[in-house]
Amino acid sequence: MIYPRIGKICSVSVMALASASLWQPTAQAQTTAASQDAAVNPQDAAAPATEAEIVVTGSRVASSGMAQPTPVTVVSGDNLQAASPKGLAEGVLQLPSFNGSNSRTAGGAAANAGHSYLNLRGLGINRNLVLLDGRRVVATQDTGAVDINLLPQLLVKRVEVVTGGASAAYGSDAVAGVTNFILDDRFTGIKGLVSQGISRYGDSKTTRVSLAAGTSFLDGKLRIVGSFDFTRDTGVEGYNIGGKRRGWQERARFLINNPGVTSANPASPSNPTLIVGDDVRFPFATNGGLITSGPFAGTQFLPGGVTAPMVYGTNRTASSMSGGDGATAAGTGTLSTPLNSKVAFGHVAYGDAQSLEFFAEGMFARTYATNNAGANSYGFNGTAYRIFGDNAFLPANIKATMAPGDSFTMGRWNADLGIYQKQVETKVYRAVFGARGKLGAHWDWDAYFQHGTTKGNFTGGNGIITANLYNAVDAVVNPANNQIVCRSTLTNPGNGCVPINLFGVNSASQAARAYVSGSAFANQTLKQDVAAATLRGSPFSTGAGPVQVAIGYEHRREGLTQVVSPLSTIRQDGGGARGFPASLIGVQGGYFLGNSAPVDANYHVDEAFTEVQVPLAKDQSWAYSLEFNAAGRVTHYSTAGTVWTYKVGLDYAPVSDVRFRGTLSRDIRAPSLGELYLPQAQTIAAVLDRQNNNAAVTATIQLPGNPNLRPEKSDTKTVGIVFTPSFLPGFSASVDYYDIKIKDAIGRLSNQLTVDQCAAGNAAVCNLITRNNGAISLISTPNLNLATLKTRGLDIEANYSFGLGTVFGTSASASIRALGSYVAKLETTTQGSAPVDRADQTPFQTTLSAKIDIGRFSALLQERRVGPRQIDTTYSPSFIGSNRIGAVWYTDINITYRLGGKLEGVEIFGAANNLFDRDPPTGNVTYGVGGSPTLTQFYDVVGLYMTGGIRFKF
Repeated sequence: MIYPRIGKICSVSVMALASASLWQPTAQAQTTAASQDAAVNPQDAAAPATEAEIVVTGSRVASSGMAQPTPVTVVSGDNLQAASPKGLAEGVLQLPSFNGSNSRTAGGAAANAGHSYLNLRGLGINRNLVLLDGRRVVATQDTGAVDINLLPQLLVKRVEVVTGGASAAYGSDAVAGVTNFILDDRFTGIKGLVSQGISRYGDSKTTRVSLAAGTSFLDGKLRIVGSFDFTRDTGVEGYNIGGKRRGWQERARFLINNPGVTSANPASPSNPTLIVGDDVRFPFATNGGLITSGPFAGTQFLPGGVTAPMVYGTNRTASSMSGGDGATAAGTGTLSTPLNSKVAFGHVAYGDAQSLEFFAEGMFARTYATNNAGANSYGFNGTAYRIFGDNAFLPANIKATMAPGDSFTMGRWNADLGIYQKQVETKVYRAVFGARGKLGAHWDWDAYFQHGTTKGNFTGGNGIITANLYNAVDAVVNPANNQIVCRSTLTNPGNGCVPINLFGVNSASQAARAYVSGSAFANQTLKQDVAAATLRGSPFSTGAGPVQVAIGYEHRREGLTQVVSPLSTIRQDGGGARGFPASLIGVQGGYFLGNSAPVDANYHVDEAFTEVQVPLAKDQSWAYSLEFNAAGRVTHYSTAGTVWTYKVGLDYAPVSDVRFRGTLSRDIRAPSLGELYLPQAQTIAAVLDRQNNNAAVTATIQLPGNPNLRPEKSDTKTVGIVFTPSFLPGFSASVDYYDIKIKDAIGRLSNQLTVDQCAAGNAAVCNLITRNNGAISLISTPNLNLATLKTRGLDIEANYSFGLGTVFGTSASASIRALGSYVAKLETTTQGSAPVDRADQTPFQTTLSAKIDIGRFSALLQERRVGPRQIDTTYSPSFIGSNRIGAVWYTDINITYRLGGKLEGVEIFGAANNLFDRDPPTGNVTYGVGGSPTLTQFYDVVGLYMTGGIRFKF
């Protein structure tokens, strides 16, 4: 139940408001009933808003001064830039409602490297509809998500976050809500930004150059606006691959198995299954190789093939230990993705918006990012090397004791064979052509056609060709000429195999490295065509005011093609290699990682909608205002058939100071082309095997598509209150409760959840797991309709702007803002399994901010709080000693000075993010091949970041 917890949240929000006077705002106030702002879609406005005006959509109807029942948070582009000088996208991701979103500053899957995707309410990046001036944007990846780095930054006037279900008004896919980036397409003049940033460690050097300009001709009938943005960020690499050393990362603090748990001493709260270990390493692999079977087990190979006993650390189990000579995954991956980005945008309009206006716009964006995922993680556990007694490179002291047919297994961490690197190049082309105008005094219309294309090229650099590797490892002496060759060459001369020496670090020749290495690629093209038209107006009035109506139609076509490297499509048979791991037989693709599949698919969608807003009462004794809003939409997918969505809402203000609002909606999202048809690149991950004493194993992960997916349907309820006291001008506050239930939710079970639910008796899930000699070797996580996904919680917002009179002989003002997002429930139920509620894994996010302006000087201060959370809600006290991560606070500051005289319009700024260099909490991730000991989607891994630059506007 949420109700017992509301009191706690309210008390927290009161403290937040008290604290907010010390910190910087990141956004402007949300529209309220008392505001004089017009709730009009910008492209429909007869004239641009004044500087003090906030023009808010939140609806398709062209209402004027009428409050909407759906909560809308409005954030100015200028404040987003100030809050995060690295870029507007980073500022948006700081908003609490985007808890756990994918940022380009966090390492991730190849499809995410260098990109920023919005995850509204934690419901997934594919359930938040991203719009640009109310129009769709071609997806950046096959799931349908849009990289917000690729939008024109300086021209973004504001960002509107419409929370709750919005499919009926805005279109399918808006299950969690809508994020609408509103551009200033009437900008005149020139403005720009030049900045340099660097972390306190000397990395993540970021250069930004942005320029925007606009002008008009022919007495204002012809308007031209354009912009260009350039960003280059050198990123942050792990300390074990040449990056700067960060103490929290070097500590290598992870969750590991407790060796004290035995059959005689079972797990208990005082003797839990998992404990925290420092300097965590593998007990089954070293950088130069470790014998793991036979009489020489525990012997390691030093440089030059010299043998020495392995020194084991403490807390040793089969999967991990603290200290010792074992290899470590820590510090072998990218912490912040290096990025090179260019975005060009142009908008042209001709005519008069009061009668008829034609417009066209175009955008081109290119990003290139590289993400080092870590050492090539094969050669241990299920893929350990099988070394035979006649191996030509085997050191003499070991070889002398072995017969040619004898063998042992060897575990090796292969950093010296190259770091597996995800290289992602993305190009986006978008063109829009349209017209808009007026029909009489009470109606307006707009129509447009747009085409978008995304070309994404994904390459796995320094990848391993599996059959080549294991053929090369089996090196023998050719009796005909005493040359070292691959055993396979004796029976297949000219097969090109180059023998490899893996005994000791850097023992392999360059030719051998080249032979076993390759680059799997997937070249993906996404296309989107949209034709849409909307008519808005007022057919009649009630006694309380005009009724507003909007009707519209949209036709959309989405296409996806993918071309992959030929070797990615084969079924692995080992190529005849002696000692080829049985766990890899039958696996798709000839590369160890990154095997994708070719796709050529498309679908089309037809949507028709209507929305109405009816004023029911105004200036009555019992109602200052009462307004009803309703919307309905019918959508036909060529792949999923016809679905209906609707929304009803009521906005009631008993007095001018207080407003109540609520909505009920049915929303839908059909499976994307990627979810239906596209197998994702093969990868690996560490899981705890519940059926094998919680052993940590590294398994191959396959992510197939599923053409049998059904559309997901969502029912959303929101109830809120807005307070705008007349006795305190400039203050507003709102609290909104939401409840979302998604049926047939589309998604993948996490790797660990797949293992857990199989152990709990879900036979269907067990069919997704392949074992080799009892150990997990492969996990398949296809897209599924996961039965239900439920979430509910609170969004909290408070704003206060006020004058300070005269300070130091000049006028001064201040503004304060507090934003909070609290998740009370986040429950997933899969067929055949009990519900799993992970709300306590979702921190209570808050942003407390304040701004002060004194003449030409302004200071912005911000405090971001990532609330306390559990590591995993499924962990019992006997499984983990401490299942809690405490709250983490980050302080940001931005100071600006505006020049005068001939340099009027120029300002100099300096900023510091994570001012006190707060380290992320560690010891909350189970040890495996992933090198980061913290949850990178929640916590800052870069540290203190300083930026200086110049902004100008003329």
